[in-house]
Amino acid sequence: MPKLSLLRPSGSLAPPARAIFLVGFMAAGKTTVGRLLASETGLPLVDTDELIEAQVGRPISEIFATDGEQAFRDLESDVLAQVAAGPPALVATGGGIMERPANVDVMRRSGSIVWLRVSAEEVLARTEGDATRPLLSVPDRMARARELLARRDPLYAQADIVVDTSGRPPRQIAREVRKALLSDPRVVALLVQHPMAVPVKVRGAAYQVLIGHGLLHRIGEMVARFRPRPKTGAVVTTEGACVTYAEAAVQALRQADCRAELMVVPDGEESKSLAELGRLYAGFARAGLDRSSWVFAVGGGVVGDLAGTAAATYLRGLALCQVPTSLLAQVDSSVGGKVAINLPEGKNLVGAFHQPRLVVADLDTLTTLPEEHMLEGLAEGIKHAALFDRAFFEWLEGNAEAVLRRDPVALRYFVARNVQLKSAIVSQDPTERGRRALLNYGHTIGHALERGAEEWALSHGRAVAVGMVAEAWAAVSAGMAEGDVARRLGALLRRVGLLAALPPVNYDTAAAALGLDKKIAGGVLRLPVVRRIGEAQVVEVGLDFLADALRGITARGGGSQPFSCEEG
Repeated sequence: MPKLSLLRPSGSLAPPARAIFLVGFMAAGKTTVGRLLASETGLPLVDTDELIEAQVGRPISEIFATDGEQAFRDLESDVLAQVAAGPPALVATGGGIMERPANVDVMRRSGSIVWLRVSAEEVLARTEGDATRPLLSVPDRMARARELLARRDPLYAQADIVVDTSGRPPRQIAREVRKALLSDPRVVALLVQHPMAVPVKVRGAAYQVLIGHGLLHRIGEMVARFRPRPKTGAVVTTEGACVTYAEAAVQALRQADCRAELMVVPDGEESKSLAELGRLYAGFARAGLDRSSWVFAVGGGVVGDLAGTAAATYLRGLALCQVPTSLLAQVDSSVGGKVAINLPEGKNLVGAFHQPRLVVADLDTLTTLPEEHMLEGLAEGIKHAALFDRAFFEWLEGNAEAVLRRDPVALRYFVARNVQLKSAIVSQDPTERGRRALLNYGHTIGHALERGAEEWALSHGRAVAVGMVAEAWAAVSAGMAEGDVARRLGALLRRVGLLAALPPVNYDTAAAALGLDKKIAGGVLRLPVVRRIGEAQVVEVGLDFLADALRGITARGGGSQPFSCEEG
């Protein structure tokens, strides 16, 4: 499949565009495609026709009827100038906006122009029964559409990008537009510099995930917008590079008049323990935290889990801000409110659902992330795509390497799309009683392998990657999934290096951990299954359903060969 061209900046980025303008004839799909692009880019969608109606207080059909087309065009030019001088945006324009050369100049100076081309036949089909199109309110609508298109098509042809829309679904059109836009350095600069906000609409506990560059130094002003404004807080982080990020957060919070105390816990999965949880409680007490205080978890999933559990339980619950600094935490653990610590008997056995008030995913923190940790985040992202979004999976088949090399546009899209997918599931099922259980795909075997490997020798990402392929082949063998699922999933994971040779894994320990899986109820395992790429469901199986797969994996543990993606 063709790869999406992604620009990697050498030195500084080009000066960013201010806007992306969608032009074309009526019913070309500018607003519909614009909404899809807004969702994927994080840029707000502005519709010039809607702005005119809001400012004048009358529908466009009435403006045409009472004031005439010339008056409407004057209003249109005024609104376009306002939008071009305003904040970054996607702009859906009126069909006649390019009839004035001055309008074309405004758009060209401000950004990139995209023409959504449409045929007269398609226009009539899309506007059948629509009385809000004054220019088509004539006896011979076809002749009128052809006349207008003959006059306007040469004007639309001045656009930077041309995409034909006739007979094509909006999502396909949006993908082609996005691909073409990424060949424009100014658009790349705009997307890289513009932060994206993804809402997580949990009932009674809605929040936003902010994704972008340079956000860590603005965390104080972000938190200051909340009411009541926090006056005290604890910034919890782990040893190593994360301390630098945590210290920046402390400084930003203090500048916003929030007395924040830095608390550092040991690095590694072992920190998710009752002992470290107790030390955090004592630190909170010494720092004088009260019910209005915030806890800031700056680091990867370990810090998010440990600090989140402390926030969920200290004083019966403090506000939590997740500041994920690993790719895995940015695309997965920081979103959804699941926090937990480990026991010697198993992983994440003590925890709670405690939704954050805010998630700040600063992509700059990924610059110091080791390659192995980038792979862990990529594994979770591949999982989300396999479960919910076939188009995103296809994008990853062409662009996974761009994510690993931290291409700014690919990385921003990868994180944002994963957060969108997880947000949709979390919003529907905040306490994992339904569809959210799908997010455990690959984790049943994955967690068992983690416990069976000596001293956490197997990383979470690699364990989940092997778990996904093993569970996929088990489902294929049982007739629950298409063979294409296991083959494509395995091929992608192998290509990026996630199916490398396993360390020694003790079968008895892994099997015991499998028997303690939290998805077991009444002796039945509720197992996520990807039936086909982008479609999944939870099925109920016996505890022995994965026994052969687990036994086969552990038998290969410690060998020199990578885990096979071509066999069950």
